[in-house]
Amino acid sequence: MSTRTTARTDAPAPGASTPGVPSPPPIPPTCPHCRQGLLWKDTRAEIRESDEHHWRWWCGNCSKRFRPTEEHLRRFN
Repeated sequence: MSTRTTARTDAPAPGASTPGVPSPPPIPPTCPHCRQGLLWKDTRAEIRESDEHHWRWWCGNCSKRFRPTEEHLRRFN
């Protein structure tokens, strides 16, 4: 009987992304007004502009709405 083991080659390396498995969405930024609440994408049809990539941030703490920056549009779309 052998006590020797072989390494599995089908298991992904720690920290490696698995093909076909989506990565989690990025964590939303904090509110620039109250600095406590997280901002959430408000994509309701009544506030959305004609372009589908237009949306507003909504603060979960102070309930203010903000226009996303260019970086936010690239990162969170």
